[in-house]
Amino acid sequence: MIGLLGKSRLLRRRKPKQSAVKLDKRSLHALAALLLLSQLPHLLHLPIWVSALGVSIIGLKLLAHYSPSTAINFLLTPVSLIVIAVSGAILVRTHYGYFLGRDPCVAFLFILVSAKFAELKRPAESTLLLCLAGFLLMTQYFYSQSILSALITLPAVLALGNALAVIRDSTNAPKTKQNLRMVGKLLLQGAPLAALLFVVFPRLPGPLWSLPDDATAKTGLSDSMSPGSIGSLSLSDEVAFRVEFKGSPPPPDQRYWRGPVLNEFDGFNWSASTNPTRIQVSGSQRPNSLEYTVMMQPNHQRWLFALDYPTSVPMSDTVDEADSRIMARITADLQLKSSKPITQVVRYKQSSSLSDKFKPPIRPEPIQTQLAGQNPKTMAFAAQMRAQAGSDRQYIENLLRHFNQENFHYTLQPSLLGNSPVDEFLFNTREGFCEHYASAFVVLLRAAAIPARVVTGYLGGEMNGNYMIVRQSDAHAWAEAFIDGHWVRYDPTGAVAPARVDTSMAAALGDGEPIPMMARSGNGWLKRFKLSMDEMNHDWQRLVVNFNNESQNRIWQKLGFPKLQLWQITILVLIISAIWCFAVLGMPLRRASGKTPADRMWNRYVRTLGRLGIQRETTETPNQLINRAAESLPKSSLIKSVGDDLVKLRFHRPDSATNAALNASIKRGLTKLYMHSLMNRAG
Repeated sequence: MIGLLGKSRLLRRRKPKQSAVKLDKRSLHALAALLLLSQLPHLLHLPIWVSALGVSIIGLKLLAHYSPSTAINFLLTPVSLIVIAVSGAILVRTHYGYFLGRDPCVAFLFILVSAKFAELKRPAESTLLLCLAGFLLMTQYFYSQSILSALITLPAVLALGNALAVIRDSTNAPKTKQNLRMVGKLLLQGAPLAALLFVVFPRLPGPLWSLPDDATAKTGLSDSMSPGSIGSLSLSDEVAFRVEFKGSPPPPDQRYWRGPVLNEFDGFNWSASTNPTRIQVSGSQRPNSLEYTVMMQPNHQRWLFALDYPTSVPMSDTVDEADSRIMARITADLQLKSSKPITQVVRYKQSSSLSDKFKPPIRPEPIQTQLAGQNPKTMAFAAQMRAQAGSDRQYIENLLRHFNQENFHYTLQPSLLGNSPVDEFLFNTREGFCEHYASAFVVLLRAAAIPARVVTGYLGGEMNGNYMIVRQSDAHAWAEAFIDGHWVRYDPTGAVAPARVDTSMAAALGDGEPIPMMARSGNGWLKRFKLSMDEMNHDWQRLVVNFNNESQNRIWQKLGFPKLQLWQITILVLIISAIWCFAVLGMPLRRASGKTPADRMWNRYVRTLGRLGIQRETTETPNQLINRAAESLPKSSLIKSVGDDLVKLRFHRPDSATNAALNASIKRGLTKLYMHSLMNRAG
């Protein structure tokens, strides 16, 4: 006994431990490919120096494996890698100005994953790296959940499966091509179960994760406006929101998407009131309202948008009916303001009454007639025009006629304005974008003691299939005046450039203007391609990303089933999963039991002979069985020919042409023998 114990201890000492095995070339290549494919989706939104540092560390590790040198080995020592990681953290903090947030954390993880790869020496250490690579791959969905993000994940998933196969047994693992085929097969086999769980699994009312708000630059319209602010925004092709209408979309001249309302003026800048009055509006749509659904892109602002004039509060369709569904409240000046910034794609239902005026619940505030700054020429001009008009409405019509008949120019490249911007614009430069005209028009109204304000938002939108795209290039500013107890919309830009209201911005601007590609007139192939991609992403967002409990309920209703309970869903999933697993795993088992096609046909031949009364002996060769059956049974020639063909197929390994002919001949012969055995049993 003591001798056996000593021998077993000796064997254990001689057996190499897994931790002592060095990382071989195949494992190194598999892990490097996985890391590079996991880092690929982040190259577009990370700083260039972060991407370069992460990829360079991976390159140094590969270079050290093939051409080791003192300098490279020094850079890859544990102390050097710690210094690189700490320095990377400091640089990330310096670059972003903060550390706890989406962008700096992903950037630091990008560097750490590369550093972890650089310190690998043994396969046993790769487990953590595989987990980190998988997590880094998933963080791309913090930035985008488009169909492209899903497709770009697939190569990394295949690389992950290949890395697992190689590390499990690097010496006997199949080639990379075979590993990828195996992983692809597993993905295809699991896809139906994943689709089933996606459709029936109860949806959570919010996102799966919540991150601290990043100090990201806000996009889109803001709560202030100065000369040139909207003009610079109109140079962007970015999508502000998409709209699906319940019925026909409104005509172009009624596509005023209301946003921030600006009441305060300091002589140069317009800004929104700090605490606008809120009003109570029912969540249900009113009669004769246009109903639509808005899918708004994140802009880190608090405004939601609706056609003038909103008749309901925006209602989310991404939560359960038991939860609060109100996305924003309506203020007295009909702004839709959310309680928190929009940091992810939101989808809300809205209704509006297409009109150019509305009766407010409260009287205008004194601030809506106040002026600031030094614009004496404007004041004198307003006094002169008001004295010549018989009413406020006539005064406004005269102002619009003045803009239309005088030599004003609509452009994205206006001259810079000084300390008296309104005077300089009206009497000197006479060129500007919508914010110039809206600002000057409201100043002229207030100079005549008419309550007025600037409204910013978007004007227009392009239909793409069954939905409308509203881009940042559609940003616009117009005016509202309080006339006869109503706030009435006036657009002085339309008096200067009517095509801006009736058609689009591109139709109103002259040659040489820096018009964004997607806002240009025409239908080139690149624009058509981008619109097709946008339509695909819109469907992906609507059908997949925004799939919620209401979507599930609609599926059950279409199938004629009531809403299922959780226990019913669990039983349904278990039953379908069991059936699918049996179908997927059972067929390979049946194929394995019969071995090769030639073996399966031979077994069928032996079973048929057994039905005819000839049982194979354990010591009998195939030829002996064939000869004995041919001598004892009728159909001897058929039994002999089929048996001889089977022997040739199993043992002689014929060429492909002969193989195909033998297979066809054997199958015909086996069918005849099987029918003969049935007739013999019946007789």
